[in-house]
Amino acid sequence: MTGAKRAIVARAVDLYVSEIAEAHRTIKFNLPADPLDSEQFLECNKKNIKIIDDFFADNAVRSKHFRDNMEIFVARAIDEIFEAGLCEILKQKLFPEQLIPQTEGQLDQLLVETNSSYTAAVNECLRVFRNGLGDDSEEELEILESKLLSAREMLDKNVGAIEHELNRRKNKQ
Repeated sequence: MTGAKRAIVARAVDLYVSEIAEAHRTIKFNLPADPLDSEQFLECNKKNIKIIDDFFADNAVRSKHFRDNMEIFVARAIDEIFEAGLCEILKQKLFPEQLIPQTEGQLDQLLVETNSSYTAAVNECLRVFRNGLGDDSEEELEILESKLLSAREMLDKNVGAIEHELNRRKNKQ
């Protein structure tokens, strides 16, 4: 993944630099004096990898640079390089289509997804909670938090389906 990571960072930096005016940038990336010099480029890229790693690893750094939306530039770089559809996934998470399950098949699918998400979250809780939380790494706790939030999101979709049906029945009367 080192080569892929270098490519992603290089493309993300290119997107960032081309779309945010220098006066408005809060992230100061290392740019080669001569863009055609491969040694300078690699050296700057190594430093930029550290900058982006710090952005994702440290909440204080992320908060400081939040308005620049670096995560979007990284997602776009991944999409361009790997044609991963990541931006579409992020768009759905940020601006979900209000598809309220109504048919038996849609409700069954919702239950399968909810059960899968809930089971994964509970299993992760069992693993992490086993000796208390003090012996787990930040990464393990963040993974658990993510799984629990996903499970909550799935439960919210179930509540949304019920609320939709109740509202439909109230409006029918």
